[in-house]
Amino acid sequence: MQKETNLEYQILEVAEKLFLEKGFAATSTNCIAKTVGCNQALIHYYYRTKENLFLQIFVKKVELILDIANSFSKGSSLFCKLEQIIESYFIMLNQNRQLPFFIINELIVNERRRVYIRDSFMNNPKRQNVYYNFDQMVKEEIAKGTIRPIETIDLLLDIVSLTVFSFISLPIYSDLLNKDDKAITEFIHHRKNEVITLINNGIKKV
Repeated sequence: MQKETNLEYQILEVAEKLFLEKGFAATSTNCIAKTVGCNQALIHYYYRTKENLFLQIFVKKVELILDIANSFSKGSSLFCKLEQIIESYFIMLNQNRQLPFFIINELIVNERRRVYIRDSFMNNPKRQNVYYNFDQMVKEEIAKGTIRPIETIDLLLDIVSLTVFSFISLPIYSDLLNKDDKAITEFIHHRKNEVITLINNGIKKV
């Protein structure tokens, strides 16, 4: 039983690496089996289909992103919360640099992924409550005159787009400008501070 459990985990680990590198369409169960060093039938034994195997990985990665919204410090100001969001995303994405392209690519090219995320996550009452609480905070700050009028979804999209593109652009930055690992680390730190500044200054009431 222990040997089977280890093999099952190994299949999942290898599949995750290949899916992140190549995407769903370009990764076959045969390729996963060869990399693991097992029979292809064992993948179907444990996971039945490539789709089921992929969803286990995809859901875990989406949860990694969405769960950051649950880690805000209670009682902190909106500006502190925004900084926490950005800091947390930069830390997580720096540890998972292939993640932005992986998720965006799958959501763009595969309608089933979008429907699955909507039904499994966006319609989840717990996650809706997190969004509602954040939305209320934004509206309260607008009413107090602390920030300019802005839709909560626009604010979140601004944060996501600026943060995600910082990592999507990494290969361009490192290869075209011939940057080493130290320079890349400094670039990520610089981008984090720049995004925080842009978001905070962008919503302040002039």
